[in-house]
Amino acid sequence: MCLNDIVIARASLSDVTGILKLAQANDAEHGGMLLGHLEPEAVMMTISKMPCVVAHKDGQVVGFLLSWSKTSANLPIIAVMLQAYVGTKDAYLYGPICVDETMRGQGIAAKMFAKLKDFLPEREGILFIKANNKASLQAHQKMGMCKMAEFIYQGTEFLVFAYNS
Repeated sequence: MCLNDIVIARASLSDVTGILKLAQANDAEHGGMLLGHLEPEAVMMTISKMPCVVAHKDGQVVGFLLSWSKTSANLPIIAVMLQAYVGTKDAYLYGPICVDETMRGQGIAAKMFAKLKDFLPEREGILFIKANNKASLQAHQKMGMCKMAEFIYQGTEFLVFAYNS
């Protein structure tokens, strides 16, 4: 399958339901690696304030990449991450990123990442990844991100990665 039938675009409020459905299918309760639950109001807020990216195939969301301002994501894990590595003054938070299980390995994550960097040029993106999530670590390193710090949250080891577009 080629990426010709995948459309990578800025997320809109009409994508929220598809984003939430894909996130739920990939959360820890369903055997995935995504942490926590995305709340509809939070997703709508960040899509309204920051560029977020979706991948569509046949009108369905098959991938998403969210971005957040450092001040808008007031989760405890974010506070711990930012203690480990605060980033530049205008840095933003990257993630989560998720691609439908049946669509992985085709470069969709890299295409969404490239689109996000186009929307936020010259700004540093900061993210965390579970230290045992080998696939995500490998994918993010392949996209040129560098490990900046480590932290422990609720007994789990995380790595902080950053990049500058």
